[in-house]
Amino acid sequence: MPKKMKARITYIIIAVNVLLFFFTIIPSVFYTLALTPTEAIYSKKYWQFFTFMYVHGSIEHLFLNMFSLLVFGPRIEAEMGRTKFFIFYTIAGIFSGIFHIMMTGISGIPLIGASGAIFAVLTAFGMMFPRDIVYVNLLLPMPAYIFVILMAILQFIYGISGAQPGVSNYGHLGGMIAGFVMIKFFDFGKKRVKYFWED
Repeated sequence: MPKKMKARITYIIIAVNVLLFFFTIIPSVFYTLALTPTEAIYSKKYWQFFTFMYVHGSIEHLFLNMFSLLVFGPRIEAEMGRTKFFIFYTIAGIFSGIFHIMMTGISGIPLIGASGAIFAVLTAFGMMFPRDIVYVNLLLPMPAYIFVILMAILQFIYGISGAQPGVSNYGHLGGMIAGFVMIKFFDFGKKRVKYFWED
């Protein structure tokens, strides 16, 4: 008999982000894990394409990202399954960093944050549950698919206009692109049955 899965991967990702936040207060740890394009590419620190999505610059940055993941992650994980969800999250995060570099160039400015991966999760939610209502800023109700389209448009506008300095809008957009492609063309959005042993 099918049984609802617990969102273990979502909770583990949140826990790792919170734990690493306290370690990255140490500058050497921060710069080792953050994605600095010149370092990652020219000095072959390729691990930064993965680790940067677990680094945050402030409590507010951490809270906003983890709150969003807590709201949308468990349902997507329950539909995809744990392994598929982690692969989806990771690929989207890595691609968000690559897309950021493609659009802004190879600079010495560190890129940090889980936003790209989380924007992919938001995109998955909008595609898999398009008619579900989400509340923008916890106030304005909106169908999920409209919310995702609006966010994509805003990230593009902010990216080309530079209206949000210090924010990687292209990273967000890259995460959304990766999420869309994986859902649309690689069956990541295909709903699955959860069996009794998957608790």
